[in-house]
Amino acid sequence: MSRMCAAVLKEVHRTITALLPCNFRGPGDPLRLLDVGCWDGSATVEYARRIKAEAYGIEIFEEQARAAGDRGVKVARLDLEIENFPWEPNTFDVVVANQVLEHLKNVWLPMSEIYRVLRPGGHAVLAVPNLASLHNRVMLALGMQPTSIRTFGPHVRGFTMAEFRRLVEYGGVFRVHETRGVGFYPLPAVLARFPARLFPSASHTVLLVAEKTAEAPGPWLCYLQEQRRDGIATYFERP
Repeated sequence: MSRMCAAVLKEVHRTITALLPCNFRGPGDPLRLLDVGCWDGSATVEYARRIKAEAYGIEIFEEQARAAGDRGVKVARLDLEIENFPWEPNTFDVVVANQVLEHLKNVWLPMSEIYRVLRPGGHAVLAVPNLASLHNRVMLALGMQPTSIRTFGPHVRGFTMAEFRRLVEYGGVFRVHETRGVGFYPLPAVLARFPARLFPSASHTVLLVAEKTAEAPGPWLCYLQEQRRDGIATYFERP
């Protein structure tokens, strides 16, 4: 990872940490926060501390999950693309998924599960690299591959701000009430704060805060099922 990219990810973490106490209050104590893709739990613990919540996480890698558990995070080890979350509906007040969905072909199941385990009125904080960032637009204009979805890289999906919001609000069960842009290449992270706020759709990373506004079957899996009924082949079949 480049130094500039690492600085942007640090800035995304700072932004999420700053947003949490301003936006999230639960109906009672203690609050519960779930960090999807929690890695070693260091960020998870800080997020939970900011809103005085119990810290939960999901992580597929054993070593990192163990490290998160050592930090006091209640961790579930699972594959987001094929496994359901091991919690009852309406368990959490806040769900964070930072730099996760771009790594998944099957975003339908984790989006449905995030929605399912959030309580009504709970919030999801979701962040992904921006396919339409200024530097990606320049690279495409020059016939180069965008950095956010390289062939020899870990990302398998690319999202613009508008398309990411469309995914999150699909089916009308989430209402996005805050959008943020973070990072603005080639500026250093601190200097990028102003242009990222002014032109969020051209920023390095898109960050959305969405409120769960309805109780209904997860519309994302319903979409997948509709495609199957129409005879459209998909890359993903649940066992």
